[in-house]
Amino acid sequence: MLLLNPRTPSGRRAEILAADFPDLPDHIWLATSGTGGTLKIVALSRTALEANARAVNAHLGALSGDVWINPLPLFHVGGLGIVVRSALSGAKWQQFGPWDPEEFVRSASSRHATLSSLVPAQVHDLVQRQQRAPASLRAVVVGGGALDESLRAKAASLGWPVLPSYGLTEAASQVATADPGTADFEWLPLLPHVQARVSEGGLLELRGPSLLTGWMVFDDCGATRWKDPKNEGWFRTSDRVDLRGRQLKMLGRADDLLKIRGELVDISALERALQARVAGGAVCVQADPDERNGFTLRLVAENAVAVGQARAATDIFPPFACPVSVQIGEIPRTASGKILRVR
Repeated sequence: MLLLNPRTPSGRRAEILAADFPDLPDHIWLATSGTGGTLKIVALSRTALEANARAVNAHLGALSGDVWINPLPLFHVGGLGIVVRSALSGAKWQQFGPWDPEEFVRSASSRHATLSSLVPAQVHDLVQRQQRAPASLRAVVVGGGALDESLRAKAASLGWPVLPSYGLTEAASQVATADPGTADFEWLPLLPHVQARVSEGGLLELRGPSLLTGWMVFDDCGATRWKDPKNEGWFRTSDRVDLRGRQLKMLGRADDLLKIRGELVDISALERALQARVAGGAVCVQADPDERNGFTLRLVAENAVAVGQARAATDIFPPFACPVSVQIGEIPRTASGKILRVR
């Protein structure tokens, strides 16, 4: 079964549907929700999806009496994962959409929802609208991108039992998730179904039953090819991490490290520092290719107040990477809410 975003451009959709996919019974195909690069359609087996779902259910203590409310689309591995978890535990689940913060709270309250999953952009919306969490919710897993600590704290002050997590489509959703009731959100415990190690280059590598079978790669030139990216069962991610036993600390993505005037710059770290000084974190860093300098940076803020605060905070940038402009605009994101930084 192929699950595609209905907003996929018609030309791209036709290209995908015309591709010669391998015959893989009991598999679901999902487009990766990463921040850029070549399109990949991931093949996830029923075994992989169920292995992940069992681990998440155990971590959250999800049982047949729970009620999931799902604001994520089913073409997103986080949304699909809720369906599989519910099927295995016997819990009820309710699909919610399109996204509306107030209506989401009303719907969760009326259904006495106990569990949910959000992306950081949705948490941001709930906080901005000062929406208090329904009393019935006991855990809300937040994935699809890094959850800023200031945003997490603001959500918690409104009663939202948010649990930051790390996951990816290629691992059938969650890999590491904060423990319910924890006070430590910097280090995330790995779920028991995965093994992890760090490569020489500092990238996270994973092994376990929830990993993809392979993916169809759609090159920019229009060619397609099937590939199993695992090496002796290990899948190398593009994420830089620290690993302490079975505790995982995210450092950023490898593609967030850019060369500007010959210097290596971690734009994700700069963005986090910038967001800490802007109300609501309503700003992002954009990187534009530059023939002379490699890249130039500019800031995009959601409103006039954020623009002023962002301009005042540009002193955090090294002189060679100082943003060339600060502008009002919509922060560009993927369908799952991840910020698109490199154009």
